[in-house]
Amino acid sequence: MVRRGTLEPSVALVGALAPERSDSYGAIVPGVEVKILWLAQEGSLVRAGDQLIEFDPAPFQKDLDTARARARELSGEADQARLARDAVRLKNTAGVHEKQTSAQDSARDFDAVVNTTAPLTAQESLHEVEQRERALEEADTRLAGLERFVAQGYISQEEYRAAKTRRDQAAADLRLSRSRHSALVHQTNPDLIRRKSEEAETGRLQLELEQRRSRVELGQTDAAARVASVRLEEARRLMAEAEKKIAACTAVAKGPGLVVHSEVYEKDGGRRKLRVGDAVWGGTTVVTLPDLSHMLVEGRVPESEIHKLLPGQEVRVRLDAFPDRTLAGKLRAIGSVGASEKNASRSFPVTVQLAQTDPRFRPGMAARCTVVCAKLADALYLPVEAVRTDERGAWVLTVPALGRPSRRAVVAGASTSQFVEIRSGLKEGEVVRLGE
Repeated sequence: MVRRGTLEPSVALVGALAPERSDSYGAIVPGVEVKILWLAQEGSLVRAGDQLIEFDPAPFQKDLDTARARARELSGEADQARLARDAVRLKNTAGVHEKQTSAQDSARDFDAVVNTTAPLTAQESLHEVEQRERALEEADTRLAGLERFVAQGYISQEEYRAAKTRRDQAAADLRLSRSRHSALVHQTNPDLIRRKSEEAETGRLQLELEQRRSRVELGQTDAAARVASVRLEEARRLMAEAEKKIAACTAVAKGPGLVVHSEVYEKDGGRRKLRVGDAVWGGTTVVTLPDLSHMLVEGRVPESEIHKLLPGQEVRVRLDAFPDRTLAGKLRAIGSVGASEKNASRSFPVTVQLAQTDPRFRPGMAARCTVVCAKLADALYLPVEAVRTDERGAWVLTVPALGRPSRRAVVAGASTSQFVEIRSGLKEGEVVRLGE
């Protein structure tokens, strides 16, 4: 019978547990074969900082001893070269210091003239010009104010002539101040600056000549000291490199996880786990440490179902190893590249993020997932067994109250593992036949 109600479409997929993060540890020194002295027990849970592997440091200990002996020898040679260089430097210090003092004195005199004396005298001269200008302006104003009173007889001619004399004197003082200022700015100060500049340049050249002579004399001793220093640094670099290789012989966990030993091929073609006593080359992974605190399910979904999936959808997960336990998760990612299966159908990879985990979970455990798609409210639906398909599309066999069953075309929509949505072709309450 056709029913109406809420339909909850879902997509089933099968996958396997995988860690969200997995670190690899092994021999990290390239081109060297090292022996395994100790291994953390496979299947044990470790924390960050726990020891995982210990390799034999003997191949690097010999290099370290040789580099240390060479460094001690070269340290003495470097000390002698530095002493010789220092003796020559001390001998030339007095001469350079004397020239430097003279050059600094000349430079200070030049700076004082340029930055203090010349600007200050020019500023004082300009200030005097400005004062004379104000005095002349005041005299002009006073004289102009007296003119109308003279005509009316309020001011005597003698007072008026005195005011005019003061105005003329102010104008003469202003011309003199401007002449002095111009001479100071354009001749006196430039001449003084030029002379001090020549003295500073002479001191600088004498200092440079003394320094050049000193550098030439120090050249050979400096070169010898540098060569000795470079040779010593090279020996120390070899020491540090050997110490680093020895430190790399002990591998510790960067984070928590489950210890998994790597496999190797035997001469007869068989495979076995690495163990204490085995020798491995640099770059070989010895231990893999999957982090069990954040687990994923990696599976595949058929191409025909991928249109129902969206990242973030809720997922119910059941592990074959724990059949009575249902885990919650969310659809994390849907792969963008499909692959053909043996039956020529295509499928796409999907990743489910588990909301919780358990120390007993192990990578590779089989997981059966149900992705909960968007709910369909007020939908018509039938059991999936009632809908058939052929070259003409989907159809059902309706069973009337009277008469024989008849074929009717329908348009199917979303489906679950038990029911399928009927978008058109049937009405609520109609009866259809299940199966053939």
